[in-house]
Amino acid sequence: MMRLSCQVSTDEVYRKAGVTSYQGDLEEVFPRLAGWGYQGIELTVREPSAVDCRRIETLSAQYQLPITMICTGELYGQDRLSFSDPDPKVRAEALRRFKGAVDLAERFGVDVNLGRVRGGIAQGEPPEVQVHRIESALREVAGYAENKGVTIVLEPVNTLALNYINTTEEGLSLVEKISSASFQLMVDTAHLHIEDRDVPGILKQAMPHIRYVHLADSNRKYPGGGVFRFSEFISLLGKLGYEGWLSVEVFPLPDQDTAFRLASQNILPLISD
Repeated sequence: MMRLSCQVSTDEVYRKAGVTSYQGDLEEVFPRLAGWGYQGIELTVREPSAVDCRRIETLSAQYQLPITMICTGELYGQDRLSFSDPDPKVRAEALRRFKGAVDLAERFGVDVNLGRVRGGIAQGEPPEVQVHRIESALREVAGYAENKGVTIVLEPVNTLALNYINTTEEGLSLVEKISSASFQLMVDTAHLHIEDRDVPGILKQAMPHIRYVHLADSNRKYPGGGVFRFSEFISLLGKLGYEGWLSVEVFPLPDQDTAFRLASQNILPLISD
């Protein structure tokens, strides 16, 4: 059975407009999201070593909201760290923090998301050099995750956000190339809407590797704030045998309370028995 999660910023993530996770004091956030019907919490991190795990574990147990994923988007979003950066010091810091996210995932017994931190292809160097750099880092973190019993899930993102691994088909090809049980795939409905022409076809092809789903409408607003057909999408996931988490990751528009409350209100009826 699919269940609904909500992406939440941990304390070391800078609070600012444009972050797609719910922001606030965790002692207030957990009960609020539980009251809106959410069934789990996805943690967005920036500096994993600074995360107060005991505090989160206490709140998770108190409000019966299990941790569902460690998201690393703000490693790139706020600090511009990536595996493709030409500066070896930047790459080393990206690897250090990502491995820290794997450590968090091990503690909470969940997967870790890999999105923009993989980096893109920039001008100034041959593309094949940069792709080799990225793939070498992916093999390194996949090996690290395997030793921890953690799975990394690669997230294809649209071309407005990054210029490397945009479609689900490209993501699936990279997963097959890395060829590690600890390196799998996730999808995001906003990116699917922009990049994938045959959503049913590619989901059917990729489903054996898909372990997690992000929910956002076509314009990255809350589900129901754009034109994406969530009823059809969730029905398709069910027919394909997906039984994992659906996690809301949206812009805080018109404000974060309205956005995340409406997301839950619009999605929960679609996954109820």
